[in-house]
Amino acid sequence: VKEVELNSELGLDYSLLRDLLAAGEWEKADDETRLKLIEMAGEEAVIRGWVYFTEVKDIPIADLRTVDDLWLSYSKGRYGYSVQKKAWVKSRKVWTKFFQEIDWVQGENNAYRKWPLEFNWVADAKKGHLPLTNALRGTQLLQAVLEHPAFEEKKKKKVNTSATTSVKI
Repeated sequence: VKEVELNSELGLDYSLLRDLLAAGEWEKADDETRLKLIEMAGEEAVIRGWVYFTEVKDIPIADLRTVDDLWLSYSKGRYGYSVQKKAWVKSRKVWTKFFQEIDWVQGENNAYRKWPLEFNWVADAKKGHLPLTNALRGTQLLQAVLEHPAFEEKKKKKVNTSATTSVKI
């Protein structure tokens, strides 16, 4: 497991999340992730107990990346918002396809999993299955998280292949 620096522009402590993930306590880690997302969104979100999708844009990149890096590290690359972002893009940003891709639906009718017991709290659930972001009342919050600058594809630097070497004779 790769050691993750617990960076936070907001001064938040991510050690409990790290410890829960390290112990394989996936459901508790998911709950802690939700609490941290609320804290990241600010005082009003904390008072209200949930995040408005419009608040996500103001969350510092460093904090979202720390949470994502923890999930990535302790799940061996299976879980995290960046994994979900890749699945969402692969699904062409079509929610029904995305929910199928990360196994947030069940049965022949692809009914959305609604209750904690319906999700897979194991290390080898479908790639992108965790962390959960409630989409029962709509997908705006999840979309705001997935579109956050913290999860933009990193541009690959163009390598200069026309470099010449000089040989002294």
